[in-house]
Amino acid sequence: MKRIIIYILSLPLIVLTACTPSIPSEYGKTSTPPVIYPDYTDVTVPCNIAPLTFRIENDADEFVTRFSSGVNEFLAAGREVSLPMDDWSNLISSASGGDVKVEVFSCKAGKWSAFMPFNIHVSPDSIDRYISYRLIPPSYVAYEKLAICQRDVTTYDEKVIYSNMLVSAEPTGQCINCHAYKNYRTDNMQFHVRQHLGGTIFVHDGKVKKVNLKTDSTISAGVYPSFNPKYDVVAYSVNNTGQIFHTKNSNKVEVQDKASDVIVYNPLKEIVTHVANSPDDLEVFPCWSPDGKTLYYCSAHFEHTDTSRSIEAEMIARYKDVKYDVLRRSWNPETGEFGAVDTVFAATALGKSATFPRISPNGKYLLFALAEYGCFHIWHKDADLYVLNLETDELRPLEKANSPFPESYHAWSSTGRWILFASRRDDTNYSRLYIAHMNDDGTSDKAFLLPQSSSAFYDFFDRSYNVPEFMVESVKFSPQEFAEIVKGESVSVKYSTDIK
Repeated sequence: MKRIIIYILSLPLIVLTACTPSIPSEYGKTSTPPVIYPDYTDVTVPCNIAPLTFRIENDADEFVTRFSSGVNEFLAAGREVSLPMDDWSNLISSASGGDVKVEVFSCKAGKWSAFMPFNIHVSPDSIDRYISYRLIPPSYVAYEKLAICQRDVTTYDEKVIYSNMLVSAEPTGQCINCHAYKNYRTDNMQFHVRQHLGGTIFVHDGKVKKVNLKTDSTISAGVYPSFNPKYDVVAYSVNNTGQIFHTKNSNKVEVQDKASDVIVYNPLKEIVTHVANSPDDLEVFPCWSPDGKTLYYCSAHFEHTDTSRSIEAEMIARYKDVKYDVLRRSWNPETGEFGAVDTVFAATALGKSATFPRISPNGKYLLFALAEYGCFHIWHKDADLYVLNLETDELRPLEKANSPFPESYHAWSSTGRWILFASRRDDTNYSRLYIAHMNDDGTSDKAFLLPQSSSAFYDFFDRSYNVPEFMVESVKFSPQEFAEIVKGESVSVKYSTDIK
């Protein structure tokens, strides 16, 4: 295809042409695939994902890349490889349930060669159109430039859900965190605002309010939310959290709960009640089952044995002794009563700590992060994702999704066919988002980095992604509308022993 540009000036007519890339007529072959970033070789992608843009990092003067599937064939010239949206859509549509073949040709010193081809597997399983996440700079005390954003994964479009800069900046800054949704929809959602004008911004059946979830009977306002998918209750942990910083340990930061319990909030009656609040246990990260009748959470047993110092000081000294198991309790929605505690996964028996339990939409699999100790695994280099089959008790690591660096903050798609998680594998400092296809047997395919319009995007992006969540629709309120709610008064809740 030729592009013709005509300049009409007081000069003679000029016609400029630019040739499309072409495959060299003669070339040698190599026995190795090309080195590309991001690594999209042999990954499995949804049939509705945005184009996978990458760059070729091999040493050469020229490159031509051919994508082919069935009768569709597209060429891209140069080190930066990108296809137009329409071409990519046609390509993966024709390859759904099969492969896109990718061939890279390079020319050095006038001689062309072909790298070993690789495939991009295209699953017929589509992915939820939207995801959301918090973007946070690499800072532990400053709240400047915090934002919760949503991304259309079928394109590169990103929008701000809420930014802490809309209301105030330091020294009266805000920490914003813990966005969550009911059944992947945004007419029931929430996020927290901490410090200045603090409260939980809560959307209930399409109406938004600011709620003060702190009572005289609870440790704090709500943290780490989980909407019950069937009933009008939301589970939270309440936490007294601190940070310690290592000078020698390769895990830079340790986030610890000095105290934590699990509560449930009824947004219709504006009441909260305890689910778990044992004085010697740290209970955190609640998660409802798909039928809404079982609440999962993590719990670590820690007794204050050294009375010569505070429990906070003892926990800092014994930070590697804090290990969490995954527990669950049945819930009767008619009476509001919780059943006895049942240990689902005894990580402590293995000398490990399990966090962030997430149940697959079909109720069959428990996905969690496992590391040596602690609760904030995104800072732990040994943290990996594991799946427990709740029907057979079979435990396995997600070998094709894990890396030698931290994996955590994981979420299931609405169909259970995809997971989204944060990993520090790229440069060990910033957490980036990865997507992996999940199979019927609880295994995953190779994970791939969330695509961007340029392969250089992550080279210069100085924020981490955390708490990624899937959504089937975009948020309906504007950031400015949320800001007005943040500036308003809070609805205070009451404590009750009966959530009903």
